Amino acid sequence: MRFRSGLVVGAAFGYVLGARAGRQRYEQIKHWAGEARKHPAVAQLANQTVGVVDAGRYVAATGLTSVAKGLRTVDSHSSSE
Repeated sequence: MRFRSGLVVGAAFGYVLGARAGRQRYEQIKHWAGEARKHPAVAQLANQTVGVVDAGRYVAATGLTSVAKGLRTVDSHSSSE
């Protein structure tokens, strides 16, 4: 129950602060984020991140298949003993 009440209070606090900031501040932050995305270092980091995520997905997909095959092998050995 404590977690829920804390979550509700935190959400209400964030909503009030966000409402106070208003549309002008939102547009300012949006503009800064757009400018940051244009910077070459940020673009390079984004590309690297996409590459790492893709590689991780590939490893996870192939690794899980290998692990599943290994588990079947272990199960077949343990059941024959």
